[in-house]
Amino acid sequence: MAFDLADRRTYGFATEEHLRFADVDANGHINNGAFLQLLENARVSYMRAVVRSGLPRFRVVVGRLEVDFKRQMFYPGRATACARLLEVHQRKCVIGHGLFDGDGNCTAVLKAIMVSLDEETHRSAPFEPMVRAALEKIAASDHGLTT
Repeated sequence: MAFDLADRRTYGFATEEHLRFADVDANGHINNGAFLQLLENARVSYMRAVVRSGLPRFRVVVGRLEVDFKRQMFYPGRATACARLLEVHQRKCVIGHGLFDGDGNCTAVLKAIMVSLDEETHRSAPFEPMVRAALEKIAASDHGLTT
């Protein structure tokens, strides 16, 4: 299933973020590194509140980030950072993100490829069948939430 990550309606999970003066760069706008931090906060919160809820412990780490910056953001202001599970594979899953300014305009989209990790060997490992089935259900839902 293809999702438009720039469409706020794609996401059932979001965090409200404050833009900080410390995030302003020499060009006078919010630095692109701050965009990644805002989206990371949404991803971590989404994983804790939705994805891991009711499942046995499993570990994933960031394997790759693909980001498209769409427009500037400025201090002071607020942003909405969104996350949803997009795809599930044997050893990895893909989480989509959208970042929206205070007016609801999409400022960036990001795909995070999250690799399943064996805690003892610290190497990639397949998801447990129960975990994979739960992740697939979340990814298949309309807004990336269990229903």
